Amino acid sequence: MTTVRLVNSDSSCSGRVEIFHNGTWGTVCDDVWDVNDAQVVCQQLGCGRALSAPGRAHFGQGSGPIWLDDLQCSGTESSLTHCTHRELGIHNCSHSEDAGVICGDMTTVRLVNSDSSCSGRVEIFHNGNWGTVCDDVWDLNDARVVCQQLGCGRALLA
Repeated sequence: MTTVRLVNSDSSCSGRVEIFHNGTWGTVCDDVWDVNDAQVVCQQLGCGRALSAPGRAHFGQGSGPIWLDDLQCSGTESSLTHCTHRELGIHNCSHSEDAGVICGDMTTVRLVNSDSSCSGRVEIFHNGNWGTVCDDVWDLNDARVVCQQLGCGRALLA
Protein backbone atom coordinates (compact mmCIF):
# COMPACT_ATOMS: atom_id res chain seq x y z
CA MET A 1 0.00 0.00 0.00
CA THR A 2 1.27 3.47 -0.84
CA THR A 3 2.17 5.70 2.08
CA VAL A 4 0.18 8.93 2.07
CA ARG A 5 0.38 12.05 4.21
CA LEU A 6 -1.29 15.43 4.51
CA VAL A 7 0.92 18.50 4.94
CA ASN A 8 0.70 22.28 5.31
CA SER A 9 -2.25 22.30 7.70
CA ASP A 10 -2.74 22.53 11.47
CA SER A 11 -4.84 19.34 11.36
CA SER A 12 -3.64 15.79 10.74
CA CYS A 13 -6.83 15.24 8.72
CA SER A 14 -6.54 18.04 6.17
CA GLY A 15 -3.81 19.34 3.93
CA ARG A 16 -1.95 18.91 0.68
CA VAL A 17 -1.86 15.25 -0.39
CA GLU A 18 1.58 13.72 -0.75
CA ILE A 19 2.55 10.13 -1.47
CA PHE A 20 5.85 8.33 -0.95
CA HIS A 21 7.24 6.57 -4.02
CA ASN A 22 10.77 5.51 -4.95
CA GLY A 23 12.12 6.98 -1.71
CA THR A 24 10.69 10.45 -2.37
CA TRP A 25 7.59 12.36 -1.25
CA GLY A 26 5.65 13.90 -4.12
CA THR A 27 2.29 15.52 -4.77
CA VAL A 28 -0.94 14.62 -6.53
CA CYS A 29 -2.35 16.73 -9.37
CA ASP A 30 -5.89 18.12 -9.05
CA ASP A 31 -6.96 17.20 -12.61
CA VAL A 32 -10.33 15.40 -12.19
CA TRP A 33 -9.63 15.36 -8.40
CA ASP A 34 -12.89 15.01 -6.50
CA VAL A 35 -14.39 13.93 -3.18
CA ASN A 36 -14.21 10.23 -4.15
CA ASP A 37 -10.43 10.56 -4.52
CA ALA A 38 -10.24 12.47 -1.24
CA GLN A 39 -12.30 9.72 0.46
CA VAL A 40 -9.58 7.18 -0.28
CA VAL A 41 -7.02 9.42 1.44
CA CYS A 42 -9.27 10.10 4.45
CA GLN A 43 -10.04 6.40 4.83
CA GLN A 44 -6.37 5.41 4.50
CA LEU A 45 -5.42 7.89 7.24
CA GLY A 46 -8.29 6.97 9.56
CA CYS A 47 -9.74 10.46 9.30
CA GLY A 48 -13.42 9.74 8.74
CA ARG A 49 -15.16 10.83 5.58
CA ALA A 50 -14.03 13.36 3.01
CA LEU A 51 -15.77 16.72 3.35
CA SER A 52 -14.07 18.38 0.38
CA ALA A 53 -11.31 17.96 -2.18
CA PRO A 54 -9.75 21.40 -2.71
CA GLY A 55 -7.41 21.82 -5.65
CA ARG A 56 -5.32 24.67 -7.01
CA ALA A 57 -2.71 24.22 -4.25
CA HIS A 58 -5.24 25.27 -1.59
CA PHE A 59 -2.74 24.09 1.07
CA GLY A 60 0.28 25.59 -0.71
CA GLN A 61 2.44 24.36 -3.54
CA GLY A 62 4.59 21.32 -3.00
CA SER A 63 7.99 20.63 -4.46
CA GLY A 64 9.65 17.65 -6.03
CA PRO A 65 7.86 15.12 -8.20
CA ILE A 66 4.18 15.07 -9.06
CA TRP A 67 3.47 11.37 -8.70
CA LEU A 68 -0.21 11.05 -9.63
CA ASP A 69 -2.47 12.70 -12.21
CA ASP A 70 -5.97 12.07 -13.56
CA LEU A 71 -7.06 9.99 -10.57
CA GLN A 72 -10.47 8.40 -10.83
CA CYS A 73 -11.38 6.65 -7.58
CA SER A 74 -14.74 5.21 -6.61
CA GLY A 75 -14.00 6.07 -2.96
CA THR A 76 -13.70 2.48 -1.74
CA GLU A 77 -10.10 1.73 -2.78
CA SER A 78 -7.55 1.05 -0.04
CA SER A 79 -4.89 3.25 -1.68
CA LEU A 80 -4.73 6.01 -4.31
CA THR A 81 -2.53 3.79 -6.48
CA HIS A 82 -5.43 1.31 -6.71
CA CYS A 83 -7.52 3.96 -8.49
CA THR A 84 -7.39 4.55 -12.24
CA HIS A 85 -4.61 7.06 -12.98
CA ARG A 86 -1.82 7.92 -15.37
CA GLU A 87 1.43 6.04 -14.87
CA LEU A 88 3.24 7.12 -11.67
CA GLY A 89 5.26 10.26 -12.40
CA ILE A 90 3.51 10.98 -15.72
CA HIS A 91 1.49 14.21 -15.58
CA ASN A 92 0.64 17.46 -17.33
CA CYS A 93 0.54 19.58 -14.17
CA SER A 94 2.50 22.08 -12.15
CA HIS A 95 2.57 22.45 -8.37
CA SER A 96 -0.04 25.22 -8.67
CA GLU A 97 -2.44 22.27 -9.22
CA ASP A 98 -1.55 20.27 -6.09
CA ALA A 99 -4.53 18.41 -4.61
CA GLY A 100 -5.74 18.67 -1.03
CA VAL A 101 -8.29 17.07 1.24
CA ILE A 102 -10.42 18.09 4.19
CA CYS A 103 -11.68 15.10 6.14
CA GLY A 104 -14.54 15.00 8.64
CA ASP A 105 -12.50 13.62 11.49
CA MET A 106 -14.76 11.93 14.04
CA THR A 107 -12.13 11.84 16.76
CA THR A 108 -8.66 13.23 16.26
CA VAL A 109 -5.87 11.21 17.81
CA ARG A 110 -2.28 12.32 18.34
CA LEU A 111 0.86 11.04 20.00
CA VAL A 112 2.87 13.50 22.13
CA ASN A 113 6.05 13.68 24.25
CA SER A 114 8.22 11.76 21.79
CA ASP A 115 10.74 12.50 19.05
CA SER A 116 8.69 10.38 16.64
CA SER A 117 5.24 11.05 15.20
CA CYS A 118 4.50 7.34 15.62
CA SER A 119 5.22 6.92 19.33
CA GLY A 120 4.27 8.73 22.50
CA ARG A 121 1.41 9.38 24.90
CA VAL A 122 -2.01 8.94 23.26
CA GLU A 123 -4.32 11.96 23.30
CA ILE A 124 -7.72 12.48 21.70
CA PHE A 125 -9.48 15.71 20.72
CA HIS A 126 -13.06 15.91 21.93
CA ASN A 127 -15.37 18.90 22.50
CA GLY A 128 -12.59 21.35 21.66
CA ASN A 129 -10.03 19.92 24.10
CA TRP A 130 -7.13 17.46 24.03
CA GLY A 131 -7.19 14.78 26.71
CA THR A 132 -5.29 11.65 27.61
CA VAL A 133 -6.39 8.02 27.49
CA CYS A 134 -6.32 5.97 30.69
CA ASP A 135 -4.15 2.85 30.61
CA ASP A 136 -6.63 0.60 32.45
CA VAL A 137 -6.89 -2.57 30.32
CA TRP A 138 -4.88 -0.80 27.58
CA ASP A 139 -3.14 -3.41 25.42
CA LEU A 140 -1.53 -4.04 22.06
CA ASN A 141 -4.93 -4.29 20.34
CA ASP A 142 -5.73 -0.72 21.44
CA ALA A 143 -2.31 0.46 20.28
CA ARG A 144 -2.91 -1.20 16.89
CA VAL A 145 -6.03 0.93 16.38
CA VAL A 146 -4.11 4.14 17.14
CA CYS A 147 -1.22 3.15 14.85
CA GLN A 148 -3.63 2.33 12.03
CA GLN A 149 -5.54 5.59 12.46
CA LEU A 150 -2.28 7.58 12.33
CA GLY A 151 -0.89 5.63 9.37
CA CYS A 152 2.06 4.46 11.47
CA GLY A 153 2.14 0.81 10.50
CA ARG A 154 2.20 -2.06 12.98
CA ALA A 155 2.04 -1.44 16.75
CA LEU A 156 5.13 -2.77 18.50
CA LEU A 157 4.43 -1.92 22.14
CA ALA A 158 1.55 -0.67 24.24
